[in-house]
Amino acid sequence: MPLRSRPVPACRTALPGLCAVLGMGALLAPGLAAAQGYADFHGEWRGSVMVFELGADGFQVGRRLASDMWLRIGADGQVSGQMPRASCGIQGNALPYRSNAHAQLAVQVDRCTDPRVNGRYEGRLLTSEAHGHASLRLRSATAAVKAGGNEISGILQR
Repeated sequence: MPLRSRPVPACRTALPGLCAVLGMGALLAPGLAAAQGYADFHGEWRGSVMVFELGADGFQVGRRLASDMWLRIGADGQVSGQMPRASCGIQGNALPYRSNAHAQLAVQVDRCTDPRVNGRYEGRLLTSEAHGHASLRLRSATAAVKAGGNEISGILQR
C-alpha cells in the first residue's frame, strides 16, 4: 500500500519549491549530524589502535599489542590520552596540518606494560567528514634515525 501524505497548506499554494528544499534538508540532516565534528581536529577522540613493530626497512614486521585509545586535543594544541589495555599514558602537542581538519602530532607514550612501546612518536590525525572518522598513524621518532621502532595506527571517532 503506497504511503500518502497530506501536504501542508502553505506548500500547496505559496511556496512549493521552498517546501521541497526543506523536505530534502530533513532527509539529509541525519547524515550531516553524524559527520559534524570532523572539520576540526580539536576535541575528544576514541577508537581502537594497534601497535606494530617496524623492521629496519620501515615496514611492519609484527604486532606488539592492540588497545582501545582515547585522545583529548585542547584548543591550545595540548594532547592527553591513554591506551588503557596497554596501561599507556599519552602527552604531547598537536598543530594543524594543511587545514584545521587534520593534525600533526608529537607525543610521548609512557608507563606501558610492554616497555618497548614507550617513547616519542610523531605522526598525523587525518579526519574524514565523508567517512565519519579519523585515521591515526604515529611512528617512533627514533625510527627516523635508527632501524626499527614502532607504529601506532587506528581509526578514531568522536
